[in-house]
Amino acid sequence: MSVLTKDEIISRIIREKGIPRHEIEERIKELASVHGISENAAALMLAEELGVKIGKGEEMLYIKDLVPGMRGVNIVARIKRKFQPREYTKRDGSKGRVADFIVYDATGQARLVLWDAMISRYYNELNVGDVIKIIEPTVKEGIRGIELHTNFKTRIIKNPDDPRVEEIPPLEEVRSYNYRRVRIKELQGGDRFVEVRGTIAKVYRVMVYDACPECRRRVDYDPSSDTWICPEHGPVSPVKITVLDFGLDDSTGYIRATLFGDPAAELLGEDPESIDEKFRKLIEEGLTPKEAGKRLAEDEYYTLIGKEIIVRGSVVEDKFLGTILKARNWDEVDERAEIERVKGELYRKLKEYGLE
Repeated sequence: MSVLTKDEIISRIIREKGIPRHEIEERIKELASVHGISENAAALMLAEELGVKIGKGEEMLYIKDLVPGMRGVNIVARIKRKFQPREYTKRDGSKGRVADFIVYDATGQARLVLWDAMISRYYNELNVGDVIKIIEPTVKEGIRGIELHTNFKTRIIKNPDDPRVEEIPPLEEVRSYNYRRVRIKELQGGDRFVEVRGTIAKVYRVMVYDACPECRRRVDYDPSSDTWICPEHGPVSPVKITVLDFGLDDSTGYIRATLFGDPAAELLGEDPESIDEKFRKLIEEGLTPKEAGKRLAEDEYYTLIGKEIIVRGSVVEDKFLGTILKARNWDEVDERAEIERVKGELYRKLKEYGLE
């Protein structure tokens, strides 16, 4: 494909969008100044932001189509989770920052990773629920699937003009509605598929263990063969499983809840590897795993206390701890959805008493 000049790109923008030339010129100069790029590159960026196709058009890829190592891809997705930036140490010893998002489209989900300058450029502008277009990320295979890593070529556009936008389900549809909303005082051992809205009142324990990628059971390291062994599947490459024990209060009662895996790491706002690093450091200082889990909860993740969430799972009776909610997943409280829920319940009551 031949490279278009700035004037040719401007002509296409005028033809397709009807924007006056002087406005386009001003926006190109602003983009060039902000991003430190040439005006020709800024004109291309502006065309992409406005949805003006340059060249032969784009290949409509979806998350399910991505393969590690692919180049020149673009993906349209909705943000499902947003994690706080964290520090890491570069090879030269200096400090950098990295932040993760979970994004999804109609075919699957992936992890979007922002590095260093990309955090300053995009992080505060991106929020859960936003639809974004990710242009020219580096496609990698992570422990939990495909990852999209930003690089100096990557651009992210909010609310893009792209036909794939209409295919992405809203957040409400990717959440499970097979659960029954219950108040804590009504919970009983054996209840399955229940949903509780409550406030985190205590964080008991945070820990990470090495698990089999197939069955999620704990695996043991065999130093003689330098392998991890699963009792059921034999030698495996382990994955990190996060465990979070916390107390939930909804004003009608209190219950202890346990959350495992990626949902636990997402609630904590960090990836399992970072949590594991903190956990192992405490063990190296002489603490037992039980003590380390409690210390990590008290010192690092106490900020979860006071957060209101919706938790879904089943209720079990534990021999030592009593009634526990074994959570499968969680969600932020969507006030609009909660209002609709209350309106629906009110309507059903009115209909029941013939007052609709």
